[in-house]
Order: sequence, then structure tokens, then C-alpha cells
Amino acid sequence: MDEVGIEARRQMLIRFGAVTAAAFALPWSLRAQVGHPSPQPMASPNAPMNQNVPGGLDGAGLAHQPAPGTISPLMWAEIKSDSDKLLQMATDFKAKVDQTNLTATLSLPLIKEAHQIEKMAKEIQQRMRA
Repeated sequence: MDEVGIEARRQMLIRFGAVTAAAFALPWSLRAQVGHPSPQPMASPNAPMNQNVPGGLDGAGLAHQPAPGTISPLMWAEIKSDSDKLLQMATDFKAKVDQTNLTATLSLPLIKEAHQIEKMAKEIQQRMRA
């Protein structure tokens, strides 16, 4: 082969390599120029709401709630009166059941009264949980 052909081929390969390198390097250089924002760290959910206050001294966003297990006096009075009503309803129900004939089927009003007693007990239970 002649040297001019080899030199031309060498020059062509050098140019091809330079163009290929530039093509691969161009996206990286454009990305740096565009200035994509770098990822920022997420704030901790336990961080203080006010950055001027040391952590833990501002409540860290926690709502001020009464201690668990405490109940307001008004709610306690309602529970107590409902419990008295429940006791009276249950006592009346027991008296009616005692008067019923064992061989007869239970009457519909008696079953409805049992349902009302159960409903009242569940309401009291829900108030005590709240």
C-alpha cells in the first residue's frame, strides 16, 4: 500500500475519533451549562417549625393534647347518667323476661328492647374510648 493512502486513512480515523468523542462529550458539557439543580436534602419531619428555636423546645409541630386516659367532667357526667339509664333499662328488661312464659316465643317488643339496651351500651363504650 502506498504511504499516501495509509496517511489519508490515519487522518480519517483521527477525525472520526475526534468527532465521536465530541459527540459523546457534548451532552455532558451541555448538562453542566444548563445548570440542573442539584438534589436538596429533605427536611426531617422532627425538625423544629421555627428554625430560630432549638429542637424540641417548640413542640416540633405536635399538637397540645390532654394526656391519654383523661376525660372531661362534662363527658364523665353524661357517661354516668347514661350508665344509670342503661342499668334501669336492663333491670326492666330482666323483669319482663322473668314474667314471660318459657314455652312461648319472645315478643317483638322484647327483642327491640334488647336491641336498644345493646345500642346504649355501645354508645357508652364509644364515649369512654374517645
